[in-house]
Amino acid sequence: MAATAVSHLGLAQQRSWEATVSGGAAFNVPSPLRIQQHGAAPLKFQARYRTKPLRPPVYYDARLATWRGRQGWALRLTHHKIILRNRPLEVQRFSITDGFNLLTLTRQWQRRGLTWAAGAGAVITHPESTVRGRAFAERGGLLGTGYFLSGPVVEAGVAKRQAIGPRWFVQAEVRATAAYVRVPIADGHANVTNLAAHALLGLGFRISKPLGTQPAP
Repeated sequence: MAATAVSHLGLAQQRSWEATVSGGAAFNVPSPLRIQQHGAAPLKFQARYRTKPLRPPVYYDARLATWRGRQGWALRLTHHKIILRNRPLEVQRFSITDGFNLLTLTRQWQRRGLTWAAGAGAVITHPESTVRGRAFAERGGLLGTGYFLSGPVVEAGVAKRQAIGPRWFVQAEVRATAAYVRVPIADGHANVTNLAAHALLGLGFRISKPLGTQPAP
């Protein structure tokens, strides 16, 4: 019993850091899209999106995390992409592929051999569109780069990892995200809801460091 208590104390006193890079794909649930352009009636319909994860710029996820025992925090960036499939006649192009970027802070727990996570953050978008023959210039926003801080996102997920050495591991993950953004178009804007399920497979690297002096067994 004493040895078990010491083991749990040692686990609680361990601080670790890790980085994970993953690829994958996303399934986008049909969701509301409203396009408002000056001088024209708004377009409102259930949008269907594809992601095309392997077409450049590719879909990816990068995560930096810190753990203490079985609980931790992670900062992650998911380079998600959405491309409108069911375009009405008025819309020649509508996509956010140079980044429907999900920047989130998540709380993480390890339970029963799985890593659970939930968090929230912001969406940084790079919208590309042509509506009624008017093309968006793809400039403005953050430092004039064409990227815009566009709205909130929440997420939840679960992952399973397998060690492949003292510091390296592979990780498979499924997660759900829900985002709502407002993006500019030529002479107007669009309100976009995105509900997506993500499947990820990645490679991670972990470093552990004791906090303080642990008692001898």
